[in-house]
Amino acid sequence: MDDLLLFQLFQIVYNYSQNSYLVGGCVRDMLLGKNPKDYDIVTDAKMDALAKDLEENNWKIDAVGENFLVYVVSKNHRQFEIAHFRKESGFTDGRRPDHVEIGTLEEDAARRDFTINSIYYNPIRDTYVDPNNGRADLHNKVLKFIGRPKDRIGEDYLRVFRFFRFLGTHNLVADARSLRACREMFNEAYSKTNPERVRMEIERMSL
Repeated sequence: MDDLLLFQLFQIVYNYSQNSYLVGGCVRDMLLGKNPKDYDIVTDAKMDALAKDLEENNWKIDAVGENFLVYVVSKNHRQFEIAHFRKESGFTDGRRPDHVEIGTLEEDAARRDFTINSIYYNPIRDTYVDPNNGRADLHNKVLKFIGRPKDRIGEDYLRVFRFFRFLGTHNLVADARSLRACREMFNEAYSKTNPERVRMEIERMSL
């Protein structure tokens, strides 16, 4: 890994738990040969002890997402996200989970949107964990929801618009079941999503 600051941060987290990984868009982009815009770290490390060590190494900690088991840390004008493996349930508003609790890596992977966003990478061991076969889908350029597409959409209706954005911006082919679910739930998703969030997704299609 060429990013020294990220590596230093990951080393601190790794010292508290070897069960720590980069995950999400940063791993996807690295596998595509792109420079990630941001980095997310997931771990089962005890966050209280980790936070103390980070502060001693001059990291600023923002616990604004603490209720969702997420911390945002920053240093040298750069920001990273550190989160527990999470298990989520109840999505009555079609946007955020009603309940969030500490989970396993497998439970954390199951709650994510697309298979290509659920690839876990440990840069110290240079190993991947890929519960949803995201690397195969990325290699085949297939965009696919994890599990039952309608379940993933019901958890966050914005995922319908993210699906169509990803098809264009990442030059992917739609998985048939996923595309069918997006088409069938499009009107429902549009009616239950904040128009501003829809607009932002549409604008990002051209980036």
